[in-house]
Amino acid sequence: MMKKYIVVLALALMSSQFHAQTVNEPKDHPEKWSQPYEPFRVAGNLYYVGTYDLASYLIVTKKGNVLINTGLADSLPVIKNNIKKLGFKYNDTKILLLTQAHYDHLGAMAAIKKETGAKLYVDKADADVLKTGGKSDYELGKYGVTFKPINPDYVLNDKDLITLGDTKLIMLHHPGHTKGFLQLFV
Repeated sequence: MMKKYIVVLALALMSSQFHAQTVNEPKDHPEKWSQPYEPFRVAGNLYYVGTYDLASYLIVTKKGNVLINTGLADSLPVIKNNIKKLGFKYNDTKILLLTQAHYDHLGAMAAIKKETGAKLYVDKADADVLKTGGKSDYELGKYGVTFKPINPDYVLNDKDLITLGDTKLIMLHHPGHTKGFLQLFV
């Protein structure tokens, strides 16, 4: 019985170390990456809600919303405010997507996932990078943990369909910049 408790304690300690890793988001990025930008409707049910120089998009449906990319960790208040400015509810975010697993595309992803309860869908080839906070990325891994580690809820393969309300997105696996770089088509 004692061995069982030791194993459980060891697993708990490893889990807390995983979540307590220091995030070292590179700071040598352009100032405009964090600068607020006025949100706008792109077309149909697609809206721009990102910062001046880092794109985040909101797709609005009758069953909730899809948020694509979250910029840097400090982009969270800008995205929340932009969603509100457009007349939508931040907590109506049901699905989170990203185009690539780099800190400048998902820095605020873990916080938004936690606050909204939205489900995170990622390309299969980027799933491990998310779990390590970017540390396992073949290029940016040299910086260590650059965003809060996050576990995807759903792993996507090429041509998988993502549906919310009457909106359907097709995920196209398009590796290069990252192993799981993806494009979405409506």
